[in-house]
Amino acid sequence: MKITAKTIKEDLARCKSAYLRNDDLRAMTALATALKAYTQVRLIGPDRMQIDSQMRESIANINKMEYVKRLAPGPMPYLKGEEAKMLKLLIPLVKRIDEEIKLETLDAMRERKLKIDQCVLRGQKFLEQENILEAQRNFREAVELYVDEKGLFPLIASRLIDANLFKQSLEYTRHAIIEEPNNSRAYDFLRTAVSKLNEYEQATKMLTEARKKHENHAQILATSAWLEAKQGRYQEALTFADSALAVDPQHDVAQHVRNIVQQRMN
Repeated sequence: MKITAKTIKEDLARCKSAYLRNDDLRAMTALATALKAYTQVRLIGPDRMQIDSQMRESIANINKMEYVKRLAPGPMPYLKGEEAKMLKLLIPLVKRIDEEIKLETLDAMRERKLKIDQCVLRGQKFLEQENILEAQRNFREAVELYVDEKGLFPLIASRLIDANLFKQSLEYTRHAIIEEPNNSRAYDFLRTAVSKLNEYEQATKMLTEARKKHENHAQILATSAWLEAKQGRYQEALTFADSALAVDPQHDVAQHVRNIVQQRMN
């Protein structure tokens, strides 16, 4: 992209916007980009005056940032006409702040995962004491901390199924199917819970939601076929089974449901 007075002003505007959002790294990166661009063009007249004013404001804002106060040897100086020198001072500071933020993010992630583990362990302990209310409270607290731990939902569902809490397990089975539709255990849990409860409405809603989010997914379609067959809706079951087999011709559940349904329809 061609460097112009306009692009430099835009970078300095991004610096101010990021500063106002407390996004220190983006603010400093935008300032570094503007400084680098400034060294590559010759500015005169009103453009230079306006950019100098924006630059002065940006440096003042940078010096207010907690990361800069903590990591810089001193306030970032404003050196009019010496943008290259300012850039040389800024780049190492940007790198240090980037490293610091990544370290803090890693520490926060570890702490969050530890809290999830603790919630699940407490939930299991309450299950063993048959305190369902407290078990559910801890399991839901773990779910609130969820970011990308996709194994969390089938884990909780399995604990509840082992405790014969089939209805409660459906809440986590739903999450498991939505978040990781390729996990075959989630469908096993769903079939187990439905078979024990003869509860079809909630399962139907779950699979309808899953089909909307994951179109033409063989596992979801095959399980939908199984659920329809379980309720005696054979034509609907056959339609879902055929759709699943169109995606995966070797899908065991879809083939089994199709064979059973055809026998019963005949």
